[in-house]
Amino acid sequence: MAITRWDPDRLATGIASVAWRNPGEVDVREVCTLPDQSAKEGTVWFDVARGAERLAAVWDDVLHLVDLADHAAEPETAYRAAVGHTLQGLVSINSSGDRVLVSEESPGAYTLLEVDVDTGHVRELHTREWWANHAHYCPADEEWIGFSHEGSTETVPDRVWARHAVEMPEGQCVLKQPEGLYFGHERWAHHAVGAVVVAYGASPAEPRGLYWTSPDEPSGRLLSRGDRYWHCDISRDGTLAVVDTTGPADRTGKGWDDADGLADVLLVNLAEGRTTPLARTRATRHPAHPHPIFTPDGSAILFNDLGQDGTISITRVDLP
Repeated sequence: MAITRWDPDRLATGIASVAWRNPGEVDVREVCTLPDQSAKEGTVWFDVARGAERLAAVWDDVLHLVDLADHAAEPETAYRAAVGHTLQGLVSINSSGDRVLVSEESPGAYTLLEVDVDTGHVRELHTREWWANHAHYCPADEEWIGFSHEGSTETVPDRVWARHAVEMPEGQCVLKQPEGLYFGHERWAHHAVGAVVVAYGASPAEPRGLYWTSPDEPSGRLLSRGDRYWHCDISRDGTLAVVDTTGPADRTGKGWDDADGLADVLLVNLAEGRTTPLARTRATRHPAHPHPIFTPDGSAILFNDLGQDGTISITRVDLP
């Protein structure tokens, strides 16, 4: 597991790896320190290739690549934003580690770029006039790219989009949201081309909860009903999901009603929609929320655990 780290003594931002398989043992190793002319504090979102020893991250409007097989390697510059443009922090690297998606913003435009790591060639995939982000390769079929129409869920009715060079070259919305349901935080799956997505508790309509959507099934299909679901992830075999909640899951109400700064982490059996409580923690504003994920082998859940003193730790829950 990799984490971002801010070191005030060195005035540097870097990435470290943490061994998660051995509870009680803290094994933290420095991966790299990112070039930082401004010595600012911040968060680095990164992605690691599933089938290659390569990491991609954006920092200071530069796309950096890190060779994880070489522990002494310095980050390499793969792309730098044009003058007057900025790069979004979210990136996606494909399984083989030879292509990277990065979004570049300019006044009134959001452009999705694909960088060929080996040749340095940069290909423009599309440009939107609205806030397009969260672009990533679909794990089940990397010819598909998922991306989001970002913004307030109350006013953005077409959150979930996809693009395919042949089947959807211009990209299109792949979730026809019913009126009164506010969707967000889609997670594209490993077992099939599609995504789980949450209909938030703030939605005035029903049924709220966890849905499945795909280019072939854009009407959306309810998987698990829940009035407080917040973030989600899906196991690689597609049988389980994990969600966190805006308030205790066993408390009446919806959304943030009577939440008391608490959040639950729930395991979801997707065949039945049934949930099993895994943990309860605290939650405030981003990024101090659980945001649970499956470990790659599906043996455990990892989530951000917010302490009463405001300290965030990573907690592991083993699955039976």
